[in-house]
Amino acid sequence: GSRPLCTSANMRLSSRSPARVLAALILLGSLISQTPKRMLALFQLPATTVPCFPRAAIGLRSQHSREFGRAARLAKTTAAQSTQSHTSDSDTYDVIILGSGPASLSLAALLTSSSETIPKVAVVSKKADERWVPNYGSWVAEWAALDQLYKSRGIPGLMKDGVGAYWDDTECFFGEDETGEPSTPEGNERRSLHRPYLRLSREGLKNLFYSEDGRRYEVIKANLQASVVSTNIFMPPSALTLGPDATELVLDNGKKVRGKIVVDGTGAESSFTIRADREKEGYQIAYGVECRVKGKGVTAARVGDYDRKKMTLFDYRSEAWRGTNNLDPKKVSKEPTFNYVMPLKEDVIFFEETSLVANPAVSFTECKNRLIARLASQGVEITDVLEEEFCYIPMGGAVPRRGQRIVPVGAAAGIVHPSTGYQICRCLSSNLDVCDQILEELKANEGSFDPDVAAARIIGRTWTPAAVRQRNFAVFGGDFLMSQDVEGLKGFFSGFFKLDEATWAGFLAGWKNLPNNELHEDWWSRLVFGVKFLLKLPFRTAADMVRSIIGFTLSEGLGLIQSVTPLVGEPEPFENSFKFRANDGDVAAKEEAREMMKAGTADKR
Repeated sequence: GSRPLCTSANMRLSSRSPARVLAALILLGSLISQTPKRMLALFQLPATTVPCFPRAAIGLRSQHSREFGRAARLAKTTAAQSTQSHTSDSDTYDVIILGSGPASLSLAALLTSSSETIPKVAVVSKKADERWVPNYGSWVAEWAALDQLYKSRGIPGLMKDGVGAYWDDTECFFGEDETGEPSTPEGNERRSLHRPYLRLSREGLKNLFYSEDGRRYEVIKANLQASVVSTNIFMPPSALTLGPDATELVLDNGKKVRGKIVVDGTGAESSFTIRADREKEGYQIAYGVECRVKGKGVTAARVGDYDRKKMTLFDYRSEAWRGTNNLDPKKVSKEPTFNYVMPLKEDVIFFEETSLVANPAVSFTECKNRLIARLASQGVEITDVLEEEFCYIPMGGAVPRRGQRIVPVGAAAGIVHPSTGYQICRCLSSNLDVCDQILEELKANEGSFDPDVAAARIIGRTWTPAAVRQRNFAVFGGDFLMSQDVEGLKGFFSGFFKLDEATWAGFLAGWKNLPNNELHEDWWSRLVFGVKFLLKLPFRTAADMVRSIIGFTLSEGLGLIQSVTPLVGEPEPFENSFKFRANDGDVAAKEEAREMMKAGTADKR
């Protein structure tokens, strides 16, 4: 672990002091003799901003430069010995993970449970002991699949300890009539999906990953106060130093830690990871409330229209209340929200009024007022608020920028489903591959570790070309949903859930290792899905989708076309980010120059 050698340049030199002049020359020689990779570390510049000088070219130095290089190597050795003392071995880790949410703690648990040789792992977060705030829901089939996968990695109990509530069936309201079509005026027919759903136990799940009894990683209760301003450039510069074989962090408690691999699990709006096109993101906003209720609509079987024995995934109806509680009926129609309902105990229920995706975001106050109006139209009044939730989920945008040394996971890596906002199962599933690649990098590069190339391969394990193509398809879905009013969304989801269960469930999962993803993971499957889906939609919604496909392609490029055809190739793999380092240029030309230089020197003699 070392701080940049260039900080030594702050010393005052006098041209009248031979000793200081010699020291300056030695320092300059040290900088010249470094490989470009080391020089990048000294000045904290991204590797892609300077050319790679092939080893063969270095041989063109004169005899004088070789003598100067010996002095430089002496200075380099002395400097390395002096700077290594700043970070002790006890503060050096194989993996440092920033953050303490599900993405961070599940990865820490996997890394220290999945291998006979346990890497040294540290989780860095001031809030590591605090309870998780968001409420997470999941289809039972997806959670059960993850339960088996995590059990095989030495982490059993997702289905036993990680579940807080369970429903045998899931319902929706899309304003449909008896024929199963959205109608005007709105119908009140229920759409049963016949698929079990569950609510995760925040306490139980966190305990699986974080319990002191089973924890085999260290926890440092501090934060890294830094912000990325360009690829591998952070402010303040002193907070993060990119060395040739590790990264040193200076935490806000003054502690210095050094890691071969640094992982960012701090969320979608991370300060450490760059993702392009953030301005094109949509935002899922939800006001949630766990509460007790009363009113004429509250019975032993139902709370308003909601069955106490079933989970309600979508209630997009609004005609009965959109002009009440000081709401603007036009705004309610143009910027639709739905109610998401989880009956918990006999007298406790969780409601969440949700804007699926919008830019600009629908306000939390608007969502709260709509929920109150919606419940009042069903004869339900909230009497006791047990917990409020303010859910904010950025959706869409691009995958992480290439060439970054810090490895993002979870929402920081863009794992959130761009069309639906689902993330917890995708996050835990992707971390299985991240874990495997980290262990592979640590094992394969024990003698000579390159953190930049390792990071590229780890990120590339998450965002394979196939995964990027699948995500591009879903990004279009989110963009289309942002443009729809309430009638468009009712028509969209009415048609969506008329597809067979495996097809719609696979789209909602949309990630490797999750059930039915095989129906969406290649271009042909997505093309077939798209055609089938269009045929299920009401004409108005289908026509709008066709127009949106054309407009999106013209404005955003070939990402959507690439996702459903083989005609425009694959996205470039992340591991190609540093392939320039292997380029030795035209070796024959340099050898020719070297021989001619030797011949010229001989002639002069």
